[in-house]
Amino acid sequence: MRLDVNIRVTAGRGADRFELHAQFTTARDRSLLFGPSGAGKTLTLLAIAGLLHPDSGRIVVGDRVLFDHAAGIDLPARDRRIGYLFQDGALFPHLSVAANVGFGLLPTFGRRLSAVDQAAVDEVLRKLEIEGLRQRFPHELSGGQRQRVAMARALVREPALLLLDEPFAALDGALRARVRDELEDIRRRFDVPMLLISHDPDDVRRLADALVLYAPGRVMQVVERCEPEGSPAAAIEVERLVELALTPWAPPQAA
Repeated sequence: MRLDVNIRVTAGRGADRFELHAQFTTARDRSLLFGPSGAGKTLTLLAIAGLLHPDSGRIVVGDRVLFDHAAGIDLPARDRRIGYLFQDGALFPHLSVAANVGFGLLPTFGRRLSAVDQAAVDEVLRKLEIEGLRQRFPHELSGGQRQRVAMARALVREPALLLLDEPFAALDGALRARVRDELEDIRRRFDVPMLLISHDPDDVRRLADALVLYAPGRVMQVVERCEPEGSPAAAIEVERLVELALTPWAPPQAA
């Protein structure tokens, strides 16, 4: 699925004013945004999800135009078919697992799910093997279980694209490796492309078919993997991507 992003966003005021120009295109199933903190990566995800409104530009997912400032198109977040997994999971502490997963399916003027939507919740809990946790609350879950619940909530609406904002940042090293493998397995089973933010070279190695490199306020470069996964050449290519991602960014020198 093709993703086209070309947006300008202004955030903050005065001394805190930040301007972002994010422009990139990728048709890969696993694309990773990599760059220094504060470069504008999360702003990009928020804009794609419809949680932030760019000053100008265009966002297209597949054949659907989500945002086009010139044409007056700005689809509401509920209509974009975008799943969003926030950095900390953002689960509601007072809701059960089942209620958290179904929250985004609730009607605008109603408090109960339809039978169809309840079946969708049951199905995604089953697919992610967490149906036994449905009555538990977030504080009763392990870190890995909370990640699965947050993933279920993002996937229950059958999104066309899954956005993940540093999904492993709060996990320790051993759990991070396990959840990373689980994420790839889930992505394959649900057949959904993903765009994620990470600062971890191991995520580049494991999850980046396309690497979108950010400098503060702009996209510098998009690099896509070409070698077949698992081949000796692919291993060399991946390490080149990691080296490129970790190369310190330096602002251009004034003439």
